[in-house]
Amino acid sequence: MSDVIDRTISWRIVTQPLLTPVFRALALVVLVASFVLAPGATGPDLCPLHRATGLPCPGCGVTRGLMYVSHGEWAEALGANPWVLVLWPILLAMALSLVLPARTIASFEALIARHEPWPSRLVRVLLVAFFGFGLVRFVYFAASGAWFP
Repeated sequence: MSDVIDRTISWRIVTQPLLTPVFRALALVVLVASFVLAPGATGPDLCPLHRATGLPCPGCGVTRGLMYVSHGEWAEALGANPWVLVLWPILLAMALSLVLPARTIASFEALIARHEPWPSRLVRVLLVAFFGFGLVRFVYFAASGAWFP
């Protein structure tokens, strides 16, 4: 029984903040902005690592990539950061969940809890893959001496 509780807690630690109305509203704002802003428009460099070194962190390119996806420019989105193809649908689902009744959100959380430990394992695999991708990309740009755009 303790094992089930531990696995449920691990899922809730990761997802509970993301399912709050504040984060779901933030997802909506990000998606709307990705449609409104022109893709490829350069703005301020938001990443302190990139700004200081010219090397990309795992999330570098996500902002531009989201704008490219929203405007249907798939090749450019993949070039900016391929993880936007995972992130964009998650943001869309979070934004759309704003109109769902609280009972539906609670049912979704119960469904996830019933299938533990698989949801927690999936989240962990995705996080390891995201940061692994970032490490490989960082090493590539550091070794090649190229400047990440």
